[in-house]
Amino acid sequence: MAEEIKLFPNLKSIMLMGDVAKKSVNIISKKTNKKNIIPSISTYKLRHGEIYYNEIRLFPAYIMTGKNILIENQKWK
Repeated sequence: MAEEIKLFPNLKSIMLMGDVAKKSVNIISKKTNKKNIIPSISTYKLRHGEIYYNEIRLFPAYIMTGKNILIENQKWK
């Protein structure tokens, strides 16, 4: 993923859809910063904060499929 990010010099934001995307960003950040960028808390709790990887804004989200749709009834309705 780090090589893919370099292909887009004007990239301003990334939507991280699901746990695999969040984990891959944390793996990249551990190589450079020695710590996770995205805290290991529930995704919905990260929604109102601002998370950056260098100057790229990260938007952690979860995929609304299967049983995940039952997590937030407001979105389901």
